[in-house]
Amino acid sequence: MNFTALFVQALLWLTVAASPTLIGVIIGFLLGLQAGELYSLRVPMCAAIGFIIGGLWAERIRKTTGLSTFLGRLIAMSEFKDKN
Repeated sequence: MNFTALFVQALLWLTVAASPTLIGVIIGFLLGLQAGELYSLRVPMCAAIGFIIGGLWAERIRKTTGLSTFLGRLIAMSEFKDKN
């Protein structure tokens, strides 16, 4: 696999893994606000857990359907298109 294809696959993998990571950051931020200690390890720990879950999910997608096929199906869904 050449460098460009490897780079594109890495970006697709990170795209899939980013959504659980962001959910983990939001949960960690909310937990930190609730506890009153925003600068504790809650946010990075929840983000790390989200990234691990996202990485496992991205690997499962990569091995079963393929990352470009998965993201292509998401983009082509009619529910997300503008209804003008």
